Amino acid sequence: MRRRNPARWRAIESRLGREHVIWLATVRRDGRPHLAPLWFVWLDGRLYLCTTPDTQKYQNLIHNQMVSLSLPDPQNVLLIEGEAHVADRQIIDTVADYFYHKYEWDFRYDDAGFRLIEVTPHKILAWGDGYDAEGTRVL
Repeated sequence: MRRRNPARWRAIESRLGREHVIWLATVRRDGRPHLAPLWFVWLDGRLYLCTTPDTQKYQNLIHNQMVSLSLPDPQNVLLIEGEAHVADRQIIDTVADYFYHKYEWDFRYDDAGFRLIEVTPHKILAWGDGYDAEGTRVL
């Protein structure tokens, strides 16, 4: 495991805490990519996203749990690669509170039947964040 610059890591976590949209890339069964913007929560080193089972992204995750995510700013880039799964029931209430405080929305009571997806990052790349001399790989 590479050593992280604590200041850079705090800045990344702070940014993940305040950004409102992240782009999620999944892969269809036939190999074609699918890209979609989503609301998200960063908590304890994991990303949490909500989607319904009838969406393309959810269907893609059934067959391939590997995902890429990106914040939308092309000048201050943050890319995340990881593995996505339906979140454990034990974390749902905690994450729902974070979603409510961030977006004033509680997915548990939405009639659309949202599912909470947990993404465990395996690789994080960043540049344009003032730490470029340290390289792009953060995790």
